[in-house]
Amino acid sequence: MPEPFQDRPLYITQHLTELRKGIVHALIATGIGVGLAFWKSDWLFFALLQPFRSALEKFPEMKAQIHTLQTLAPIEAFMINMKLATVAGLALASPFILREIWVFASPALKSNERTGILMVFFLGLFFFGAGLAFGYYLIIPLALQFLIHYNLDYQFIPQWTLQGYFSFLMNFLLIFGLVFELPLVLAALVAIGVATPAFLSQKRKHAIIGIFVLAAFIAPSADPVTQTLVAVPLVVLYEIGIWLSYLSVRKK
Repeated sequence: MPEPFQDRPLYITQHLTELRKGIVHALIATGIGVGLAFWKSDWLFFALLQPFRSALEKFPEMKAQIHTLQTLAPIEAFMINMKLATVAGLALASPFILREIWVFASPALKSNERTGILMVFFLGLFFFGAGLAFGYYLIIPLALQFLIHYNLDYQFIPQWTLQGYFSFLMNFLLIFGLVFELPLVLAALVAIGVATPAFLSQKRKHAIIGIFVLAAFIAPSADPVTQTLVAVPLVVLYEIGIWLSYLSVRKK
């Protein structure tokens, strides 16, 4: 049998061994992260409820009636706590998990491919985190204020459940985290040849109109000020996307 075929089984076995080690290390890191997050569950619940409390401060006359969230099942609070601990634990363990993935995959990449992947990863992480912060500190409190006011206008007393509030919060955070990836999406479209930096620049006016239409859908109220607060960061992200697309073309 030729020499290359004699070496191949050992080569595959080594890769499978490294893969198994990486999976075990990632699971251990995840378990530790979830355990730490569950240990700090009081802080997690405080962070979860902070936007709700901030919104209630705008309605002091209703504080006696709308003072907390409701639970409809004995295990509901515990299950929400476990979900929070799982999400936070994965976030804590993500550097270790990503390191294991990188150690396993990077030997198969060229030097310029490694640099590009690392740059895209860190930029994506930055934009996603910026979207989470934008949604958590600005948009979600405004959305809750609007929804409370909307209910009171129809003489409904908001009695929201913990599960419903948690789903609302997580969905909003995910939406804004993904929307803030717009610069990388534009750069990717240029990189694969679907668009060009010049085309994105020429269509700037159309993009701004589309962004304001999108802001009208995802903004928590019909207030022009609130819609502008949502639209302006997206316009800035579009400009960053154009700049990144020029950079990607030059790098290519």
